[in-house]
Amino acid sequence: MEVIAHPDIWAPKYVRRDGETEEQYIGIPFVRGELESLGAHFNLVREPVRITDRIITTGEIPMLSGYEEIENNLFVKEADVLQPDRLADDLALVIDTDFGLVVILGCAHRGIINTLRHAQRLTGKELVYAVIGGTHLFLASDERIEQTIAALKEIGIQRLGVSHCTGFHASARLAQEFEGIFFLNNAGTRLTLP
Repeated sequence: MEVIAHPDIWAPKYVRRDGETEEQYIGIPFVRGELESLGAHFNLVREPVRITDRIITTGEIPMLSGYEEIENNLFVKEADVLQPDRLADDLALVIDTDFGLVVILGCAHRGIINTLRHAQRLTGKELVYAVIGGTHLFLASDERIEQTIAALKEIGIQRLGVSHCTGFHASARLAQEFEGIFFLNNAGTRLTLP
């Protein structure tokens, strides 16, 4: 089985949570060789990968918006020294449909709007029909949430399904602003697109 991912997925990643003095390992808990022995083939690339003529991975997502930023409590260990994690390995999947782009987010650490704008540039298509996945807004300020809402409205999304890392506060605001198109994308959710 081919696994398309960024080379940084194997970096030793850590988090330092509020009130804790020591970092906790949050990287992949498996050894690459073990997964390969089970049939995984890793295609590690920084660039977008075209899976079909209508499906593409984002590759590295540029940080372009002025308000989306990576949390300062995430680290990668390099030569036994913790460095801020740029999370260049945060990817999304873009499906180019007849009714617009469908973007499936991983965790959107590099920003949901940065991800959507990058998907638009990659495909040359402006219409983003649906956004599904983690938006990583659970620690976002009210100002950032409002800027995200304004940008999502400008993009003109028709379906918004948020997951795990969106957080209750941001989910409630998004549900309020996108009534009728918002849904919680929990495990087992089914979505029929036109």
